[in-house]
This record gives sequence, C-alpha cells and structure tokens, in this order.
Amino acid sequence: MNVIKAAVQYLNPGKTPVVAVDQPLYSVAKQAQLNWLETHAEEHFVLMLGDHHIEMATLSVLGDWLEDSGWINALVQLNIASAGVANSFLKAFHVKRTRHAHHVTASTLYTLLQNACNLFKEGEMIEDTLTIEDWCKKRSAFSPQFH
Repeated sequence: MNVIKAAVQYLNPGKTPVVAVDQPLYSVAKQAQLNWLETHAEEHFVLMLGDHHIEMATLSVLGDWLEDSGWINALVQLNIASAGVANSFLKAFHVKRTRHAHHVTASTLYTLLQNACNLFKEGEMIEDTLTIEDWCKKRSAFSPQFH
C-alpha cells in the first residue's frame, strides 16, 4: 500500500489512491487500514473489490430476482442448460457460464421485442418511422404489464 501511495503521489500529487483487490487481499488491506489509521485510513486509501467479485455479486442479485420466475424451466426446456447447471446460474457459481446465459436471455428477449414491434406495425399498417423506443413508450402507457 505504501508503494501504491508513493506512485500515486508522484503521478498525481494530492490524489487519493484507489486500490482494487480480490476478496482475500481485501480483508488484509482493511486490517492494515484499521491498524495504521494515521497513514492507511479510509481518508488515505479507497479499497474496492476487484471486477470479478463485483460481477459475481451483480449476477447473484440477478439470480435472486429471477428465482421462481420460470427462467430456469425455460433454459432447461430449450436445452440451453441442464437443470443443475441452470440452477447454478441463480447463485453465479460459474461466472462465465452465468454471464453467457444472461447474454443469451437478454438477446432473445430483445429479438422478441423487435418481432412484436414489427408485427404491431404490420397489423396497424404504421409506417416505419415509429421506432422501437417510441412503440415501447406507447405500449407502456397503455399497459402496466408491458411496462
């Protein structure tokens, strides 16, 4: 932490160093902050978890939201994942697989949204000037479920 602070002070005098670390190092760095308050306290260092841990936490929250939504059943029925693997997506045990499942889901939902917008335009014989964003706003105002 002293080396990081010296480097930041050399390159950006007066700036507070921001240090991103993995979970085991995070607890060690926090202990250092508590032991050396004069030089390493939170006013002198900003500690944050690394990108991987932030992504894991975010995917886990998404999993909590999707629990009991039917998402797991949809993934299993479409042969995207087995039941056990699909359930592991809820807790983000394997970040790369879970991220891929969310990408596939988001892409599929966006494609379905575009198809619904195009079908609406064809059915109502509306010109192509209606954008998908405008259509979504109109549908949201008309239907709370769509919103």
